[in-house]
Amino acid sequence: MLIDFKHLKKTDKKYFSHAFRVILVSINLLWLSVAGIIHAIFPFILLETVSDGVKKISEQMEKFTKL
Repeated sequence: MLIDFKHLKKTDKKYFSHAFRVILVSINLLWLSVAGIIHAIFPFILLETVSDGVKKISEQMEKFTKL
């Protein structure tokens, strides 16, 4: 669903804690995007940065959604 005005209520999250978490994840994904582009141009650096980062975010999201 694209718009769900009851999202925070359904997930039992407060606005600012939710916003802070989403902003952190977005910044992390932005960094991983840059790292991926750098790795695409220079394949000998940042070898596992993107895959490890995505795994870490996935694990964090699993924990966060169970809270």
